[in-house]
Amino acid sequence: MLRTASLLLICFLFCLPLRADTNKKEQCWQYIQAGNNYLWSFLPLDAWKQYHSAMDLAVELHDEFLFAESLFGIGQALWYNGKFYAAVDTVKLSIIHYKNKGSKTSQGVALRILSNIYDDQGDYENAFKMVTQALVIFEGGKHHQNYILSLVQMGSLYKSMGDYETAMGYYGRAEAVWPFQDGGYPYRELYHRMGELYAAKGDITQARVCYQKSLSGNIKGKIVRLKMGDTYLKEKKYDIAFRYYDSLYKEAKLLTDINIVIGSMLGLGKIYLVRNDLKNALMMVEGSLEHSAIRGARQNKRDAYELLSAIYEASGDNKKALAYHKQYEALKDSVISETFKRKMFGSRQEAEAGRLKSQRNILIACVAGVLLLGIFALLLTVLRHRNEKLRLKQRAAELEMKALRAQMNPHFIFNCLSSINHFILNEEGDKASEYLTRFSKLIRTVLVNAGKTTITLEEELAMLRLYLNMEQLRFREAFEYTIDFDPGLHPSMIFVPSFILQPFCENAIWHGLLHKEGKGELHIHFSMQRDILTCTIRDNGIGREKAAAFRSGLVEKGASFGNRLSAERLALFNGDQSGASFKTEDIIGERGEIAGTKVILKINNKLAHD
Repeated sequence: MLRTASLLLICFLFCLPLRADTNKKEQCWQYIQAGNNYLWSFLPLDAWKQYHSAMDLAVELHDEFLFAESLFGIGQALWYNGKFYAAVDTVKLSIIHYKNKGSKTSQGVALRILSNIYDDQGDYENAFKMVTQALVIFEGGKHHQNYILSLVQMGSLYKSMGDYETAMGYYGRAEAVWPFQDGGYPYRELYHRMGELYAAKGDITQARVCYQKSLSGNIKGKIVRLKMGDTYLKEKKYDIAFRYYDSLYKEAKLLTDINIVIGSMLGLGKIYLVRNDLKNALMMVEGSLEHSAIRGARQNKRDAYELLSAIYEASGDNKKALAYHKQYEALKDSVISETFKRKMFGSRQEAEAGRLKSQRNILIACVAGVLLLGIFALLLTVLRHRNEKLRLKQRAAELEMKALRAQMNPHFIFNCLSSINHFILNEEGDKASEYLTRFSKLIRTVLVNAGKTTITLEEELAMLRLYLNMEQLRFREAFEYTIDFDPGLHPSMIFVPSFILQPFCENAIWHGLLHKEGKGELHIHFSMQRDILTCTIRDNGIGREKAAAFRSGLVEKGASFGNRLSAERLALFNGDQSGASFKTEDIIGERGEIAGTKVILKINNKLAHD
């Protein structure tokens, strides 16, 4: 029992520091949140006190992230209070601690705020650098609000340089991130800045539309109401403008919102001057000048000097009017100088971007050129290799065709000499002489075309007719033949392998027609479709089955040999390995009997040099 009590006491004593640390951490967050609330209410001094209390606790807790949060809050409070240099140093220090803790989001927010502070200082180069880094952090991430605000800040910088087109481009990108949401701070800021841009361009109507959107969800937004008053002042609607400025002046004076106080006092001073109420005009403008001098707001000081010069001129005090006018001119030149430096920086940014883009384009062009040369060289090598393979393949086919033709020609000559011998043995000298004359013409034609891979269909048919006439003479007009074409087919313009048709016709005569009782008929028809010549050789012979039974003589075997060689030549000529170039069919009569044989040849139409 005593041991248990001791253990409980030890645990209690051990947990006391942890509980104390937890309470301190919660207290630290409460200070930070209180500081944020004061800051949003434009009470920077009260916010500064809360952030300092949070920083003391963070140091005590050795909590670097809470320390960074406290520093960031102090930096913003200093900024709101017009202490720009101290604000810059403090926010930069918070960024270092955020980096140490690996908090990218907090780092991005601090960079965006730092850009705003540099913008107020007139240090546009650093303002651009900071917001560019913030955009890199937020682009493509889940923190849409910070991304929108970073785009808005970038657009605002370009608007300050007078580059309205680029500014609107950034505002457009911000607007496209999310659909419009009433009351969302990023969109209030976006439409506030867009309204300023339209007002600068002189489009008061569109400016007012944007300001109304910015007021959605925060109808008491003072900075936007101040801008609305400016639009009515430009339109010389002084009564409406006065109501805006007067209500803002009274509200801001209570809250010590110096920016709004300065702006509303300048607006009221202008209206009092128009109304010739010089006393109130002088009071408002002098008050605005005093606040501007304390804060270091040079553009507001410039506007105050200009108004004071006009007020004293209206009152007849030319000496003071001239003195303030000189101060206005001096400050105006200073502001113009800052504007000029700002534009020079913008031009330098564009030139640097152009130089980098040019270098990148040159690099891309070089890489693309090398790749294209490599691809071209590869394609050239592949094409050369393919052409070489094709040339060798064509050469092999040509040699093979020549070899087949070399085998076929002796076979044909042997058949012709056998026929002449037949006439001599039968003591038919006149027919032998006539046959020999036709044979000599045929041999001469064959020899003329012997070195050609292709000849015209017209030349091929001339040789075929010589051969068929010789066979008619030999077999005593045992058959008749006809050759016809489809309309529009021109034999002189079609090229075919030399001496390709004769073996198929010889096969039809020897195997089909010679064994037929009665007159034989051989019909040869040509047609052309899609650059493929179709030759159909029909006979009314005994058919393939009966012809096979008679195929016993040497001559008939020789005819079959010539037919096979020609089929192989045709397949080589067409580049066909499937056998589709040559087909043989039986012809069926009306009563279902075999009425002859049909041979179908498919020949690719090629040019002479092919």
